[in-house]
Amino acid sequence: MSERATMFCGAVVGLAVSGAILVLMGFGVSGVLRAGYGIDLMYVLWPSSLMLVTGWRTTPTGILITVNSVALNCAMYAVLALALPFAIRLCVRQLKRATR
Repeated sequence: MSERATMFCGAVVGLAVSGAILVLMGFGVSGVLRAGYGIDLMYVLWPSSLMLVTGWRTTPTGILITVNSVALNCAMYAVLALALPFAIRLCVRQLKRATR
């Protein structure tokens, strides 16, 4: 897969995660993302959601902050999608050297 396609796939995943969480928040059921030991998966899957304000869908400032947060999440997933194959290749190369 080319780098451009990899970045696009990562950005689509980031957009899907952000969209799903925003829908859950819109319906007021984002509490379903809480896992055991007090871990909130919303902040694990979408770290920039910490930027969201109370009026995230009603005020112009809240809407702009939300758009910025979604863009940051898409960029983060795109960078992770690019870094993951590189890290895997690096680990495989190191394992091959270690087994010689």
